[in-house]
Amino acid sequence: MPAVQTLTLTLDPDLAIRFAEAVERTGLSSADLVSRALRNDLDGIVAYGRMYDEINLVKDRLATLASLIGEVLAEPAQSEMAAICRYKAPISSSTP
Repeated sequence: MPAVQTLTLTLDPDLAIRFAEAVERTGLSSADLVSRALRNDLDGIVAYGRMYDEINLVKDRLATLASLIGEVLAEPAQSEMAAICRYKAPISSSTP
């Protein structure tokens, strides 16, 4: 990426008014004001984006873990119980 980059921004009316007031109040040129604002906020915006991505990753992993725990703790089917049960119930005889 080149060292110098030119951007054209379209501001909504409210932000344009705030921007014009800030230029007048600070005495900075429009370009200087935008550069300072970008410098001040860029690191925070990037860090917020990374945190948001990491939080979503943790939430996805927790959902996967909860799903796995649910499968492990689920009640086994009768056929599975019969296959793993070491002690079988005696077969009742109906003959006297």
